Amino acid sequence: MVKVIETNLSLQVNNDIIDHQSRVIEVDSWESYVNEIKECKTVTRNSIIGNLHGTTLPRESRVDNLQYDDFHLQCDVYNYAGMRTKKLVYLIKE
Repeated sequence: MVKVIETNLSLQVNNDIIDHQSRVIEVDSWESYVNEIKECKTVTRNSIIGNLHGTTLPRESRVDNLQYDDFHLQCDVYNYAGMRTKKLVYLIKE
């Protein structure tokens, strides 16, 4: 298991941030997490710090502009209603 910081920025059409949240979650591996995003899987996870619980991606969402390396991931997530969220993820190296 590895830990990642997952940040979601809810954006208006003009790219103004209207809400944001960050949480630390545990995932099996960085590679499995990246694949989860690529395949638009909805996985429920609990924060290991604080009480932010929820899914990695909303059901019926679409992922665009996916970019990642060995410890960063960013993408745009569009929910079923077309609202865009910018997802930023960082692998915590321990």
